[in-house]
This record gives sequence, C-alpha cells and structure tokens, in this order.
Amino acid sequence: MKSLIMFAVTTGILLCGCSSTQIAQTSASSILAPALGLGGALAGSYAAEDEDEGTRLAATGAAAAGAFLLGQFIENGFKEEKAKEYKAGYDLGRSNSAKELYWLYQKLHQAEEGEITRSRVYELPVQYPDNGVKYVPSSISLSVTE
Repeated sequence: MKSLIMFAVTTGILLCGCSSTQIAQTSASSILAPALGLGGALAGSYAAEDEDEGTRLAATGAAAAGAFLLGQFIENGFKEEKAKEYKAGYDLGRSNSAKELYWLYQKLHQAEEGEITRSRVYELPVQYPDNGVKYVPSSISLSVTE
C-alpha cells in the first residue's frame, strides 16, 4: 500500500511539475486536477485506513473532490497567466511592426546624399455630384516629390 502511494505521489509530481510539458498533445497543467484528485483519494484512503468502510469511503471521496477542485483552481491560474503573456507578446509585436513601418516610410521619403529633390504641389479641382452637395473642399492639394 505504501509503495502504491509513493508511486502515485511521485508520478503526480513528475507529471504536474511543469506547465509547458506535453504528453500525448495534452499539457501537464491540464492533467493537474485529475492527478491531484487521485493523490487526494489515496491520501484520504490512507488517513481513514483503520475506520469502518463508510467512513473510509467518505474520507476518500471528500479528499479526492477537494484535491480535484484545488487542481482546477491552479489550472485556471495557469490559463489566465498564459492569456496575459500572449496578449503582452501580441501587443509588443503590433507595436514593433508599426515602428518598422514608420521608419521604412521615413527612409523611403528621405533624400540620398547629394540627390536633388523637387517638390511640386498640384491643385486638383473637385467635381461635385448633380445634387450639389459638397462633401470635400472645392480643390485638393496633392504634393509630389520627384
């Protein structure tokens, strides 16, 4: 009996110790609650070993349920932490891509050394629809750098 308990505890510690471990495409954090439930059941059974059958079953069930709920609580914390990390990485990636686009745009419009650039401004008249409603000003300025 003691060797079975030691085996269950050791297996639980090995399988549930790291949330990033993958076992058969199931993360170790998702098997934490069942492993804790099993460990709780074994602990409850061991604690009520000298009691009558009804007390032993009640202790085993209560310990298993309590340990399983504790495992669910811990798993939820893992999931929330992963979601926060994902959001932080996503925001950082968006920020970096916006910065890269800005500097690429700045470099594209920067004159090379010794290069002479000409800039012209064209005034384009705006045509209005037949009903006479004006959505934009009467002309639009378009700046062109050559």
